Amino acid sequence: MEYYTIKEICKKLRIKERTLRSWIKKIEERTEFRFSRKINMRNPHFIHGNPVPQLMFDDDDFYLLEELHSNRQQEANLTEAIDRLFLLEEDYNKRYPLSNRG
Repeated sequence: MEYYTIKEICKKLRIKERTLRSWIKKIEERTEFRFSRKINMRNPHFIHGNPVPQLMFDDDDFYLLEELHSNRQQEANLTEAIDRLFLLEEDYNKRYPLSNRG
């Protein structure tokens, strides 16, 4: 399985790194979804001489972020788009009951 860095995802989606980091923070605050943090073996980041884990994204993560980007381009509410894409179905249905959806 291939993993992508934040810079690679930003380049593919044509968004700013600041935007992606903001989305990741909101996703991980609002949902149980967690992105992988791994040592990038192609280009490790070192602190005090030791490699440290960085955010890394697989193809599934990229697909979800691409969907979020598409939703945002269609002017969807960021919070609702995050919930729809990243919450488990039962959690989404609790937060947004069918009776309240238009």
